[in-house]
Amino acid sequence: MIHLDANLLIGFVYRSDVHHGTASRIISGPGPFGTSSVAWMELHSKPVHPRDSKAVMALLAGGITPFDEATATLAGELFHLTGSKRRTRLDTMIAATAIVAGVELATVNGDDFAAFVPHGLKLFPMP
Repeated sequence: MIHLDANLLIGFVYRSDVHHGTASRIISGPGPFGTSSVAWMELHSKPVHPRDSKAVMALLAGGITPFDEATATLAGELFHLTGSKRRTRLDTMIAATAIVAGVELATVNGDDFAAFVPHGLKLFPMP
């Protein structure tokens, strides 16, 4: 299973997005795909037409992984271990979700997630 980060979900929905081509290449490869509830929230932080939301859901055969107690605990630990930077809070939550779920994370912002790799995050190799 491969979790898609919000930047790829947004790129899938918006053809004008700078990451649309990358998102298209990723989703045409092997899956299945899923995402974290945090990335799903980030997608919906912009207006998303209901048909586009349904199209993304159809892509996510692995579903949306919830942010539960175990994930929240790990996210807090990761936040502390990686410097407690306010701007990384959502990335920490997305990384923790992927670690707890035991999946790879596909993102175009690999540098933002590199600090979590020593703590168990597996990054999907980007094309």
